Amino acid sequence: RENNGEEVCIGHGVVTGHPSIPDSVSMHTSRVQAVYSDFDNGEVVVSTLNNVYHCPMEYCRWKKQDEYSELISDYAKMKELYQGKIVYPSIESGKVLLVLSNFSEFYFHSLCYVPVNAEDGKRAEYSGYPHIGTFQDSYLIQTDDYSIDLRYFPHYQNVEFYSEDTDDNPLFLENIGDVVLYAKTSAGLIKLAPGERKEVVKANAEKERPVLPSGDLYPAGIME
Repeated sequence: RENNGEEVCIGHGVVTGHPSIPDSVSMHTSRVQAVYSDFDNGEVVVSTLNNVYHCPMEYCRWKKQDEYSELISDYAKMKELYQGKIVYPSIESGKVLLVLSNFSEFYFHSLCYVPVNAEDGKRAEYSGYPHIGTFQDSYLIQTDDYSIDLRYFPHYQNVEFYSEDTDDNPLFLENIGDVVLYAKTSAGLIKLAPGERKEVVKANAEKERPVLPSGDLYPAGIME
């Protein structure tokens, strides 16, 4: 972009582990000072005046990055190695798996649902999108046939469901991030450690309820 008539490079993406910005916020950096391709760790390291960002390449927005491929050394090799390499957790047919993470916007990573009568055994197509409300923002996930309809309010490191329509299929939650997340559900408060998967049933609910933040997840005007 231009800054006072000068072309400058800035980074865009979802951030975690930032000293002053909450996890899962989509933000842009200040002026980029250097970019380094780290093949050993499968990431691009972006340095700004204030911070260093480690960008896992499987989550690169390739179509957008193609416009600025010259900024990343060995870009073609990176793309060949990591495009289409995101791992999407799965679950048995007849069960619904909602995957959450602190590195995904609004905590939503993916949904896995294979109907028991699906002849091809393929996952149901779905969409996920935020609804910016007058009083409270929420996030909606629906399969294309609307048989699955999940809706929650995202808060800091926790989500609060207000719709869990799974067409009578059992609902499971999985946390693939690197911080503990909580889910307020119809069965009670579910605690998800990093890498943990739990069914939404009362037996998995926390007996003691910690005080959790409420209110909108994202403040306005996020930048480095």
